[in-house]
Amino acid sequence: MFETDKSSIQKERPLGITILGIIFIIFGIWMAITAAMIGTIIAILGSYSHMVSGVISALGGATALFIGIFAAIEFAIAWTLFSGMKWGRITIITLSIIDLVAHSATLLIGNLFAIPHIILDLLVLFYMWMPNVVSYFNQKQDTVLE
Repeated sequence: MFETDKSSIQKERPLGITILGIIFIIFGIWMAITAAMIGTIIAILGSYSHMVSGVISALGGATALFIGIFAAIEFAIAWTLFSGMKWGRITIITLSIIDLVAHSATLLIGNLFAIPHIILDLLVLFYMWMPNVVSYFNQKQDTVLE
């Protein structure tokens, strides 16, 4: 009477995937706001200096672009986590490795704000090999969309 269908259980997104997706969205928003703030502040600072205003503005723009790329990676990982597509697990692992290497490099030059990102990337890399996560991403695509 209360028979459970294994395919309906497998369709459900693991709770850890949802939590990680939300965390990546929060980090992405945080980094996008940071990029906008840095770009604005550096543009204002560049307008006060007549000798090096172009250099300051260029460095500020490059820094804002660099942080914006990080934000895009965070949003891409979140979207892939929620999509449940078959290729998503490999994409998440690849983007997390890129993110981990980049944040580790910024940590080496003194960016202590990279520590939460490094921890999150390590958690994601560990979590992507859990059996329920592997089965979630390996299921047929039509079952995810139902």
